[in-house]
Amino acid sequence: MFDTVIQSIFSAAFLASILRVATPILLPSLGALLSDRAGVINIGLEGIMLVSAFTGVVFSAYAQTWFGQETGLVIGPWLGLLMGVIVSILMALLLAFFHLRLKADLILSGIAINILGSAGTVAIMYELTGDRGNTSTLPSLVIPFIQLPEFINDIPVIGPFIFQILDNQSAMTWIAFISVFLVAFLLYRTPFGMHLRAAGENPEAAASVGIPVQRTRYIALMLSGLLAGLGGIHMSMGYLSLFQRDMTSGRGFIALATPLLGGNNPYGTMAASLVFGFFDALASRIGSLQIPSQLPQMVPYVATVMALVVYALQTRQSQRLKALRAAEGEGFNARYWRILQRLSVLHVLQAMVAVIGIIITVSLFTAPNGFGGPDVANPLGLVIGVASLALIGVNLPFVRRVETIPQRVWLSAVATVLSLGLYLTLFLALLMEVAPAVIGGLVVSALVWLGFGGFNLVREVGFIRPAAG
Repeated sequence: MFDTVIQSIFSAAFLASILRVATPILLPSLGALLSDRAGVINIGLEGIMLVSAFTGVVFSAYAQTWFGQETGLVIGPWLGLLMGVIVSILMALLLAFFHLRLKADLILSGIAINILGSAGTVAIMYELTGDRGNTSTLPSLVIPFIQLPEFINDIPVIGPFIFQILDNQSAMTWIAFISVFLVAFLLYRTPFGMHLRAAGENPEAAASVGIPVQRTRYIALMLSGLLAGLGGIHMSMGYLSLFQRDMTSGRGFIALATPLLGGNNPYGTMAASLVFGFFDALASRIGSLQIPSQLPQMVPYVATVMALVVYALQTRQSQRLKALRAAEGEGFNARYWRILQRLSVLHVLQAMVAVIGIIITVSLFTAPNGFGGPDVANPLGLVIGVASLALIGVNLPFVRRVETIPQRVWLSAVATVLSLGLYLTLFLALLMEVAPAVIGGLVVSALVWLGFGGFNLVREVGFIRPAAG
């Protein structure tokens, strides 16, 4: 069973599932990005997604009664999508009215929207179906899936792999990833995008040059609601084919953190959403093992906490670099410090992967039957636990103080080769013999360290530099 799960993770089908489960995170994350850049973060994403998901199911189901079975099957999904988006925009407009017009606290208003979305959907669902759990009695429809042309599958080498990943994906998944480029164009290539960013960065200065800050924030929140509504629609008409009580399961809250982790730009937000999608898909895969169901269910939330830790560490590093830049004045070498920051990111990621190793160790000891029994799980857990603690200890000095990297260049290189080399060796061992896997893992990890800036750092400071007194 364990071998089957591992093989399924390293497959095109797994990558396809990442795209599918990342969609309801990416869409509200783009909405959170727009509202955040406008200076009015949309805390109500969770409630808006729930209301949109429920509305889409109801209207797609009743379309078959209103327009007849045959016509309803055709227009029902799109009617559900349209009405879900309209209701989500109205919910966002309600939040904007509370905060921008009535001057209510934005956080409290967003929490009220979330409570309204959670409780309101259950109340109306009970009136329509007599069930407080789901809408399984309603003949709801799904958003169509996109079939790729067969000639893509005939492209040598990469064609079949790409075809397996992208074929038969929901139209909502395509909309989500196209939206990344549309949001980027809106933010950085249109006058409205400039106004939106100005309204968030310095509203007083924006107003002084004639930018309508209030109106811009209204529109930003409405666009945020639209994107969150699309994410909710995917949950009930693409990810599943019915509405369940509180089915978003915190994705609206995860979406609030995703733009921060992605550097507050659409492409970084997409990358962060894919990371969360990976952990969500991973949780589904390992859920088939004979382990307590709570373990795979907690994986996305552990990933969220770890991502926030990474963000906090990187914010601290950025502040440290600003302080060093101020201290050095005109002599500040921006290129040199950018190299250090990239290497620091590498050490942070290695330490966080080691934290995952600790979680795996706990899983092995608490649920050994899911990993081949105590005779297999306990020794493996001990090895992974000790290795993870060692790797955290090796990388921690470079995470705490970025200036430690040039002071101990050789140790930074060794830490990366050991840490990343171990992870790559474990991966390559699934595909080849152990000896080539070890050699390949060490070589690739060394190249990664050099590529992230190690080569240039050695040229700047030499391979050994004494610690500052």
